[in-house]
Amino acid sequence: MLPLFWFFIAFIIAAFLVSMMTNIVTNKKLKHDIQLLWSKQKPLENFVRPNHIYSYQFDTYQFQYDKNALVDDKTYSDLNINAMFEKMNFNFTAIGEMRLYATLRKMFTISNQSLIHKFKHDESFRIQLSIHLAEIGKAIYPTFRDQLYTVKRNNCFMLCTYFPLIFIIFSFFNPGLGILLTILSAIFNMVLSGVLKKTFNQDLNSIFYTSMVIKKAYALQKIDGVPTIDVDFNHFKTARKLSGLLGKVNTSEDAMVFAFLFKTMFMLDYHIFHLIQNSFKKYESEVMSCYDYITNIDNHYAVALWRETLTQYTFPEENEASTLEFEEITHPLLDYAVPNDLEINSHILLTGSNASGKSTFTKSIALNLILAQTVYTVTAKHFKFKPGLVYTSMVNQDDILSGDSYFMTEIKSIKRLFDIQTNNTVYCFIDEIFKGTNTTERIAASESVLNYLGPCKHYRVIAATHDIELTSLLKHNYINYHFNEIISDNGITFDYKVKSGKADTRNAIELLRIMDFPEQVYSRAQASSS
Repeated sequence: MLPLFWFFIAFIIAAFLVSMMTNIVTNKKLKHDIQLLWSKQKPLENFVRPNHIYSYQFDTYQFQYDKNALVDDKTYSDLNINAMFEKMNFNFTAIGEMRLYATLRKMFTISNQSLIHKFKHDESFRIQLSIHLAEIGKAIYPTFRDQLYTVKRNNCFMLCTYFPLIFIIFSFFNPGLGILLTILSAIFNMVLSGVLKKTFNQDLNSIFYTSMVIKKAYALQKIDGVPTIDVDFNHFKTARKLSGLLGKVNTSEDAMVFAFLFKTMFMLDYHIFHLIQNSFKKYESEVMSCYDYITNIDNHYAVALWRETLTQYTFPEENEASTLEFEEITHPLLDYAVPNDLEINSHILLTGSNASGKSTFTKSIALNLILAQTVYTVTAKHFKFKPGLVYTSMVNQDDILSGDSYFMTEIKSIKRLFDIQTNNTVYCFIDEIFKGTNTTERIAASESVLNYLGPCKHYRVIAATHDIELTSLLKHNYINYHFNEIISDNGITFDYKVKSGKADTRNAIELLRIMDFPEQVYSRAQASSS
C-alpha cells in the first residue's frame, strides 16, 4: 500500500508540474502568434467553432430595445451583413463576437476613436491587450450571468473536496487505512464529479468563463491607455484567484489528462463553482459591466484591424439636414469596386439594365449607412448623412416552410415599410419592386406604393427597377438616376457609374445575340419589342 500512496503523491505533483509547463509553452506560442496578426491582417483563429452562437446576445436582449431602431432580419439578410460580420470579426473572445453581431444589428456602437488609434499605433499596447483577450478565448459561448439561475449547493458534496487531503494527512499516522481511504475518496469524487457535472455543465462553463472575464477586466483596467471601469473588484476576489486553478474551462481542451483527473479527484469544479456563484448573483450588475468592458475593448481591436484591410475609408459626418451626400462610395464587401458620387436630397428612382450596377449601388449606400451608425467607418472618401433607420426589400424568394410564393414574400417585405412607427429618418431601399407579378399589375402596384411613400414624413426612398414606365409616373416625387452599358458586336461592357436621368438602353435581347442563341430567336424577339 505504501508504494501506491507515494505513487498517488507523485501523481499530484506531476499534475502541477505538467500544468505549469503546459501553460508556459502555451503562453509563449500565443505571444508569438499574436505578434504576427496585425501585419498579416489575420484573426487568431481561422476557423468557425461548431458551438458558436453569434446571435445569442442580440436574441436575448433585443426586447429591451425599440425594435424599429434595430436592423431587422430582412434587412440583415438582404445586405448580407453576416458576410460583413465575418470580414470584420477579428475578435479574440466569444463574447466579443456576440457583441459585434449585436452591434451590426444597431444594438451597440464602437466609437472610441482614441482606443482604436492606440491599437493602430502602439504595438506594445496592442500585443499586451491581445494576450489578455486571447486568454479568455472562444472555448465557451457563455450564458450571460443575468440569464442563469442560482444552482443550490449540497454542503456534503462541498466537503468531499477536503476528504482526500484529510486522508493523506491521516496516512502518516495510519498508513494502511489512510492510503485506502485516500484512494476510495478520490475514486468517489471522480464518479460524483462526473454525475453532478451533467446536471449543471452549461452553468459551470459560463461561471468559469465569467471568472476569467472578471480576472482579465481587473488586469486590463490597470494598463495605461485602457478605458476605466466602475467595478469594485474586491467583490470577486475568490473568483479572480481560484479561476486560474482550473486551467481551461472546457475540460475537453485540457492539455493533459493530468489536469482533468486532478480536478475530478478533488471535486474542484463543483466546489469552486459554488464558492463564486453567489458573489456573481449578488453583484450581477458589476459582472455584466465586466462583460461589456471586455467586449467593448475586443470590438475596438476588431474594428481597428478591419480598417487596416480597407483600401479606403473615412469617418462619417452627421448632418441635421435631410441631405445624404458621399464621394467615392464603394460596397464594403467588394475588394475591387467602382466608386460613385451622389448628393441625395429627395427620393430616387434608379433604372438600368441587368448587371449594370443598380443593386450593388443601393446596397453600398444602405450598408454604409448602418456602418456609419455602428462602427463609425464608411468605405468612401466623404460621407455626410442624417442618422436614421435602414430598411430594405431586395432579395426575395419563395418560402417553402411558410408556403409563401415569391410575390407573397415580396408583398410582406414591402408591407412592413408601412408599419414603421418612428420620428427618426427612415431610409428605405427597394430593389426590383414587385417583379414577382405580371408587367401591368407590377407597374400599377409599384406606382401606387412608391407614390404613397413619397410624401411620408421622415422617409427617404431609393428604389431600383427595370420598368422605365415608372420614371414618368413617379416624376413628381422621385428624381431619376440610371446605370447603363455599352453594347458592341462582341459583347456588353459596364462602367458601373451612376448618372442622372432615366435609363435609355436595354440589353436583354442583345444578350440573346451575344450568347449565340439561334438567329431566329434573336430576330423574333427584336421584332416583337420594336
